[in-house]
Amino acid sequence: MTSWFLLVACLSVASDGVMGELSGRLESRSAATRRVAIRALGELDSKEAYELILPHLADEDGEVADEAQWQLSGMKSPDLFFGRGGLRSSDAWVRLRAAELLGRMSCSIEARALSRHLSRRSADQSAALLWSLERLARGDLLCGDLEGCGKEVARAVRYGGQAGASALLCLEALGGSELNEELEWATKRGDPLLRAAAAEASARRSDQKDWGRIESLACDEDPGVRRVLVNTLALKPDLRKVNLLIDRLEAEEIPPVRERILALLRAWSGTRHRYDPRPWRDWARSLSDEWRPVESDEVEVEVPMTRSFAGLPVSSSRLCVLVDLSGSIRTEMRDGVTRRDYVESELEGLLMRLPESARFNLIAFSDDPHPWRSALEFNRRGSAADAMKWFLRLSLRGKGDLFSAAELALTDPEVDTLLVFTDGVPTGGRRWRLNLMGQLLEQECRFRGVSIDSILVGASPRTVTAWEEISARTGGRSVQVSLE
Repeated sequence: MTSWFLLVACLSVASDGVMGELSGRLESRSAATRRVAIRALGELDSKEAYELILPHLADEDGEVADEAQWQLSGMKSPDLFFGRGGLRSSDAWVRLRAAELLGRMSCSIEARALSRHLSRRSADQSAALLWSLERLARGDLLCGDLEGCGKEVARAVRYGGQAGASALLCLEALGGSELNEELEWATKRGDPLLRAAAAEASARRSDQKDWGRIESLACDEDPGVRRVLVNTLALKPDLRKVNLLIDRLEAEEIPPVRERILALLRAWSGTRHRYDPRPWRDWARSLSDEWRPVESDEVEVEVPMTRSFAGLPVSSSRLCVLVDLSGSIRTEMRDGVTRRDYVESELEGLLMRLPESARFNLIAFSDDPHPWRSALEFNRRGSAADAMKWFLRLSLRGKGDLFSAAELALTDPEVDTLLVFTDGVPTGGRRWRLNLMGQLLEQECRFRGVSIDSILVGASPRTVTAWEEISARTGGRSVQVSLE
């Protein structure tokens, strides 16, 4: 197969010849050949090239369809996505891909061309459209009837779940007149995703009328709601938020939330105080009402090494461990040790050190995800040993569908941390391109307050960088393991 570099070199050749060559490669039986051709067509950056890419949103091979989804956002006009090749396609995957990529476009888009496709019956597609509308609104790229769009978005808040939460943030980005009513409604719902979205929207706006809601949601019964609020308070720090975080530092019992609060206070203050709120109160009393922090990097909080997985500190007590058991797990490293040997040893060490109050689950994945339990289970006597016996009996083979495993883990509302052990490169399922997958996972975790920690074995520098960004953007950590 002609390499990517040779195809890029072809771009200096007459356009017709290049288009004909790449068009032929799109018919190849090899998914890798089709993917490389799509990438080269994206580099041509012409309407004709994008029209050749568009049908491959329907490609059943994830690496091809993901590449098409990534490249098509470079189009200068969204018109192709409003027809049967996009949002009106009979293929749900095509509609979903078109709904997401519209949010990454850099051209002006008529707002109601997207909002008119919102439907309670298509919750996933609606959530993607609302996320796209939010991104376009924050980039000042929406035009046309914004008021009508706002009304349609406000109705979508009542869908609840991920779509309703996405609608609430979209409405905040639009500055919709319905926002106050929808914030009050969402704050009183039993749906934690809606309350988390209300927390984020209120903290983003931070008007005087939002403050009572912010204080109430800071004490929400769901740790995910509290974590989302803390994350958003970082966007516009002021003295009032400093005092609220200090109060929460004293009251918060969930370790990941406490760690995030401490990291913010350290970054804003430049000090290294720990969890005792008294020195933080002394510092806050020294600040003026107009205080704003000097710009600084966030300070990582040291996590006590009471338990770890492959050198990664683990503080969560609501943990789901995802283990990649695709073909590369059997790769032999030094002294005849395989990656699977290593993960078995480390996993046993982690599970045996979990406190009895912890809840955990395991999901091994190759072509499909294989969960140990349907939901988190308390670490009662014998639970860790049972989980290890189950894991040791597994003999999975195939490609690694990481995205499906992560989606399955996120269906459990009690999970607050995903701990992923992988060589870093997804090789199976509908999702393949790691930088796109990272953005999708971040959005899936956004209203759940879930962080993604990753342990990478034998990953390339580019893959390591991608995973570090995924972990950082969700409030997690990433470590590399060398078994060479």
